[in-house]
Amino acid sequence: MKHFFILIVVFLFCFSPQSQASTKDCNLNPSKNSKNYIIGYGSLMERESRMITNPQAHRVEPVLVRGFQRVWGQNGGNYKTTFLTLIEKKDAKLNAIFYSVNIENLLKTDQRERSYCRIKVDEKNLDFYGRKVNSKDANFWIYAATPDRLKKPSATHPIAQSYVDIFINGCLQTEEEFKLQGFAKDCVQLTSDWSEQWVNDRLHARRPFAIKNAVKIDQLLSQYFSHYYNHPID
Repeated sequence: MKHFFILIVVFLFCFSPQSQASTKDCNLNPSKNSKNYIIGYGSLMERESRMITNPQAHRVEPVLVRGFQRVWGQNGGNYKTTFLTLIEKKDAKLNAIFYSVNIENLLKTDQRERSYCRIKVDEKNLDFYGRKVNSKDANFWIYAATPDRLKKPSATHPIAQSYVDIFINGCLQTEEEFKLQGFAKDCVQLTSDWSEQWVNDRLHARRPFAIKNAVKIDQLLSQYFSHYYNHPID
């Protein structure tokens, strides 16, 4: 079920109508010999999910990005769910990962995230958790929402637990790999527009133990949402 949902996410972003970005800086073409990194803050945080698009994207590094707010707000259209996206917002921040890509894999990710706008993040807005990163002359790209795509979760387009599992599992992977205590909690706290419009669509919703980190995910999210265990099974 998990891999099926990931494929649906990829299909959605590959074949949804392209949103018209409101900025001239959307999906800029990097120079031929440039060094490029993608910043992942949702499904791209999970190893298995991002490697569907970029099989070489096994190694990542953690990063704190300032000037952006991660929100539940990407309406799935015909796919009746709401995905994570982000908006530019002064004084906001979000935790994420980044990884190196060549131009071919950057364009592949553009296709996956076709309903988003890839924009360049200024290096001064990046904090690498005290790790040394050679960021000179590098492009750091992130996929942001365009205003016409933003919609909060609703009864017709709720948050889907299977997508939450991908997101939080990626956060737990990063926390464990880099020994960043509290990183997964930050994923929850630095995300806005969590909603009671949330369905449990796990393959075995009453017996989720086959899902990697299911118990950890449940324990984490139930600390923040009193309604967590009451989501309708879909």
